[in-house]
Amino acid sequence: MNNSTKILFALAAGWLTSTVAAQDRIHYTGTELSNPTYHDGQLSPVVGVHNIQLVRANREHPDPSNGNGWTYNHQPMLAYWNGQFYYQYLADPSDEHVPPSQTFLMTSKDGYQWTNPEIVFPPYKVPDGYTKESRPGMQAKDLIAIMHQRVGFYVSKSGRLITMGNYGVALDKKDDPNDGNGIGRVVREIKKDGSFGPIYFIYYNHGFNEKNTDYPYFKKSKDREFVKACQEILDNPLYMMQWVEEADREDPIIPLKKGYKAFNCYTLPDGRIASLWKHALTSISEDGGYTWEQPVLRAKGFVNSNAKIWGQRLSDGTYATVYNPSEFRWPLAISLSKDGLEYTTLNLVHGEITPMRYGGNYKSYGPQYPRGIQEGNGIPADGDLWVSYSVNKEDMWISRIPVPVELNASAHANDDFSKSKAISELTDWNIYSPVWASVSLDGQWLKLQDKDPFDYAKVERKIPASKELNVSFDLQAGQNDKGTLQIEFLDENGIACSRLELTQDGVFRAKGGSRFANMMKYEAGKTYHVEAVLSTADRNIQVYVDGKRVGLRMFYAPVASIERIAFRTGMPRTFPTVDTPADQTYDLPGAGEQEPMAEYRIANVKTSSADKDASSAFLKYKDFSHYADYFNGMEDENIVQAIPNAKASEWMEDNIPLFECPQRNFEEMYYYRWWSLRKHIKETPVGYGMTEFLVQRSYSDKYNLIACAIGHHIYESRWLRDPKYLDQIIHTWYRGNDGGPMKKMNKFSSWNADAVLARYMVDGDKDYLLDMKKDLETEYQRWERTNRLKNGLYWQGDVQDGMEESISGGRRKKYARPTINSYMYGNAKALSCIGILSGDEGMAMKYGMRADTLKNLVENELWNTRHQFFETMRTDSSANVREAIGYIPWYFNLPDTTQKYEIAWKEIMDEKGFSAPYGLTTAERRHLEFRTRGVGKCEWDGAIWPFASAQTLTAMANFMNNYPQTVLSDSVYFRQMELYVESQYHRGRPYIGEYLDEVTGYWLKGDQERSRYYNHSTFNDLIITGLIGLRPRLDNTIEVNPLIPADKWDWFCLDNVLYHGHNLTILWDKNGDRYHCGKGLRIFVDGKEVGQADTLTKIICENALKW
Repeated sequence: MNNSTKILFALAAGWLTSTVAAQDRIHYTGTELSNPTYHDGQLSPVVGVHNIQLVRANREHPDPSNGNGWTYNHQPMLAYWNGQFYYQYLADPSDEHVPPSQTFLMTSKDGYQWTNPEIVFPPYKVPDGYTKESRPGMQAKDLIAIMHQRVGFYVSKSGRLITMGNYGVALDKKDDPNDGNGIGRVVREIKKDGSFGPIYFIYYNHGFNEKNTDYPYFKKSKDREFVKACQEILDNPLYMMQWVEEADREDPIIPLKKGYKAFNCYTLPDGRIASLWKHALTSISEDGGYTWEQPVLRAKGFVNSNAKIWGQRLSDGTYATVYNPSEFRWPLAISLSKDGLEYTTLNLVHGEITPMRYGGNYKSYGPQYPRGIQEGNGIPADGDLWVSYSVNKEDMWISRIPVPVELNASAHANDDFSKSKAISELTDWNIYSPVWASVSLDGQWLKLQDKDPFDYAKVERKIPASKELNVSFDLQAGQNDKGTLQIEFLDENGIACSRLELTQDGVFRAKGGSRFANMMKYEAGKTYHVEAVLSTADRNIQVYVDGKRVGLRMFYAPVASIERIAFRTGMPRTFPTVDTPADQTYDLPGAGEQEPMAEYRIANVKTSSADKDASSAFLKYKDFSHYADYFNGMEDENIVQAIPNAKASEWMEDNIPLFECPQRNFEEMYYYRWWSLRKHIKETPVGYGMTEFLVQRSYSDKYNLIACAIGHHIYESRWLRDPKYLDQIIHTWYRGNDGGPMKKMNKFSSWNADAVLARYMVDGDKDYLLDMKKDLETEYQRWERTNRLKNGLYWQGDVQDGMEESISGGRRKKYARPTINSYMYGNAKALSCIGILSGDEGMAMKYGMRADTLKNLVENELWNTRHQFFETMRTDSSANVREAIGYIPWYFNLPDTTQKYEIAWKEIMDEKGFSAPYGLTTAERRHLEFRTRGVGKCEWDGAIWPFASAQTLTAMANFMNNYPQTVLSDSVYFRQMELYVESQYHRGRPYIGEYLDEVTGYWLKGDQERSRYYNHSTFNDLIITGLIGLRPRLDNTIEVNPLIPADKWDWFCLDNVLYHGHNLTILWDKNGDRYHCGKGLRIFVDGKEVGQADTLTKIICENALKW
C-alpha cells in the first residue's frame, strides 16, 4: 500500500469517527465558498493585500536575480530576524524531483526590496550504487540529491538563526524524495552580517553517517551555542513533526509516525497545539506536540486538496489560515478565527494565475504552498501577516496582509499618493506587482509599469459597496503607441460591470457588451482628469474627461453593487480552467523575453456614493429594518402625524444612527424609541412641531404642543441626520406664534438654551445657533422677571416642573427647587458660550457671572448637609427629602469637583434610597411619604418616571466622565441602563408610557390611550453619549468613553452618526472577529480610523475632525 492509499484510508476512518470532538478541532462554519471556475474563486479580497513577486524564472536569460535560470522554484520558508526577512526556497533546473537541486536564500529589510537569491545549500552528490527498495533494479550513478524540506528556519534560545534543508533521493522523475530513504538533514547558521556558517548534518537517514557524507555532524562544531541550538531543534517535538516525511519512518524522535504531509501548527489560547496537514487534516496536542489526539480528522467544512495549508496566530491575537480552498491550487485565500478552532470567513489573498511559461514534472498551476513565519521565528516590525508561496512552482512571491485583517473597506477613497513615502503605506490598496510589471510610487503618482508579455501590473481599491457610485482620478499614459490599461468596476464576487480602456493605438474607450465605444484619443504624457458615474439601477456608466462627458455605456454585466475599482495593464485571464490537464509538458514561446515598457500613472483617486446608507461604515439599515416592520404590526395606527407607519422605515433609514449589540433588548429598544419619536413629528402651518402626547390635550398650546419636555426633545432629536426636523421644531416654539414664542412656553421650566447649545455640539451649525441667540436670551430674561426670588434663586411649583404631587413641592408653592435653578444655571452657561461664539464679550461675561452666582447659591442653599443631598428649599428651610431632582445639578456639571458632593450618588445603589427592581425612583424609598399620594394622577412621590430617569442617567454619565469620583462604576451605570430598557415593555412588547410602579414594572396609567408613546424622555441620547460614550464637544476633538463593563458585551457598533459634518463610527470588538478590523475599541471618521484602544476605556482623538 503506497502513502497516498494510506492517507485515503486515514481520511475514511476520520470521517467515520468525525463525531469525536469535531468541534474541538479546527473547523470552518462560514458560508463563503470558492468557485474554481474563476481564478479568484469569486472571493472578495481582504483590504490592503500586497502581492510582490520576488523571483521571475527565466531560462533564456539566466542571471543572479532569477536564480541563474532554474525554472522549477517552489516550497518557500520565511523568518524575521535581526530586523529583516529571510526567505528560503527550493530550486531545480526545470522539473520537480529531477536533479540537480539546491536551496536559495533571499533577504529584505522591508519585504518589498529583496537581495538576489544566494545558494545556502548547494547540490549534493548521491553516492554511486545507492539503491531503494521501492525502485528495484535501479541504483544511483552520477546522481545529485533532491532537496525537500517542510521547515526552513529556527531561532534559538540564544538568538541564533539556523537554516535547514534536507537531501533526499529520487532515482527517477516519479520517485518520491521524501519517503524516509534520503541522505539526511543539514543545517547552517546565518550570521548577523549576512554570512553563512559551515554546513553540518543534524540528522542522518538510515545507511548514512559522518563517514559516508560530505559534511560533518553538528556536534563536531566548536561553537557551543550553535551545538546547543541544534540540540534544541532535535528536542523540539514540533520541529520533529515537520521532519516526518523525510526522516526514517520509525525513528523514535518522530512523535506521530504517520504519512501525513506538510505539518503546520500553532498555539491555542489555552496552550494546546492545533495542527494542520495537507488535505486539511487536523489534530490537537495537549502536551506540546509529543502526542496527538487520534484519529486525525479532516477539518470539518474546510475545502482543501493535496496542497499545503498554513495556520498562524496573528499579532492581534486572532488566527488565520491561508490555503487553496478548492480541489485546485487556486485561488490563495484566507480564513479567520477568534479562537484558532472555529473559522468563519473566506476571502481572497492572491487570485492571479500567470501562464506557466515552463512546463515540467509535477508543476501545478496557481499560487500554492503558502508558509508564513512559524512561532518563535520572529514577528515583523509592522505586525502584519507575511506569507511566502510560489506561483506555478515557477515564480516566487510574498504577500503582506495587514493585521488586523479587514474584510471590508470602511471608507471611500480620498487618496493623495503624495502623502505616502513608500508603497508599503498604501494599506487601503491591493497591489499585484510582478518583477517585470511593477507597481511603485513616484511622487503624487501611483505608477504601473509593464514589460512582461505574460503578466501585468494591477492595483485595486476596495470601497464600501455602492449602488450609485462616483469615481474620479487623474490619469497619465507614458505612451500611446503600445501597452494597455484597463479600468474595471467590480462587485464583491469580482464580476466587472464596466470597463474603460486605454488601447495601444491611442484610444480611450468603454466596453459595452461585446463591443467597445471609442470615447476620445489620448496623448502620451498628458494628464487627464477622469470622472465616472455608475448606476447599478440604470445599469450604465457616464464618463467625463476634464469636465466634458465623453461616453455613456450600458453595463456589460449587471451587478447589485460595486465594491472595488481595478487598474490593470493587461487583459483578464481565464487559462487555466478546471478542465485544463494537470500537467503542462511544454514551454511557451518567448518565455524569457520582454516587451517594450509601457507605463501608466494614477493620482488623486476619489470615490463617493449616493446610496442612502453610504454614510455607514460597517452597518446597513436593511439589517435592522425588521424592527420597524415589527413595531408597525403592533398597533392599528389610529393617530397619524407627519410620518405614517408606512413611511417609518424609510424615515429611519434616512435619519438615524445605526446601533447593534449582543443584548437584544437594548438594540430593540433603541430602534423602538426612534420609531416612536417619529410619531410625534407633526406638520403645522409654521413648520414641524413635536408633540408630547399623540392625543389632544386640553392644556396644550397650539398644535397640541406642550413645553414640558422640549429639552428632552432637543437632546434626543439632535442625532437625526436631516436637520430640518429639529430646525423647525425649535423655530415653531420660539417663532410659531405670529413670529413670537408660543403662549404657553413659560408654563413649564425649561433648559432650552442648554439643549440648543447641546444640539450645536453635535451638528456644528453655528449660523443656526447664533440666529437663536436673541430668542434664547429673551426667554432667560423672562424667567428672571417672573420666577426669581429675592435671594437670587428661582422658584417653581412642582406642576410647572412637570412633576406634580411631589413630596417636596406643591402645585402653587413657590419653592426653590433643584430643577429650575439647575436649568437656569445650564441656560446661563449656554448663553455665555453663545456670547463667546458670536464675539459678544459683554454677553459672555454677563451670563458667566449669572452662572457663577447660581452655582454658589445652589451649593450653599440647596445642599442639605445632614442628608448630603441637593434638596428643595421651602420658604426658609429644606424640604428634608431626597428626590431624583437632586441629581439634576450634575446634568449641567454644576457642582464643584470636591468630593463633598459625590456622596449623594451612593443613594443610587441603596434600596432605601432610589434603587428599585425596575429602575430609579423619583423619591427616596425610606421616606415616610413615599408613594402616599395615590395612583393615577401623575404622582411624583416615588414612582418611576422616564422623564426623571433620563435626567438622572444623563447626570450620572456627566458625573462619571467629568468628575474625579470613586463612587460609581461602569457596572452601576450599565445596570441602571439595563433596568431602564427592561422597564419600557408592556405585555412583552416595547412600550413607553408616563410612569410605572417601581416594584412590579406596571405602567400606572394602564392602557389609557393618552399614555401610549409618551414623548417625555430621552433614551437614544443616553445610548450614544452615556453607554457608548460619545461625549459631544465644541471643538474638533472626538472624545469617547464607554460606560460598559468589560465582561458585558464582546462587541457593539454605533454607526452612521452625523457629528460636526462628519460620519462617525464607534465600535468595540473584543476578539476582533465581528467587524474584522482588529481587537478593541475603534473610532472612525468618514470611514478612516482615528483612534484605538485595546480595552473599553476613554479615547481622545485631538483635531480628528479638522479635515
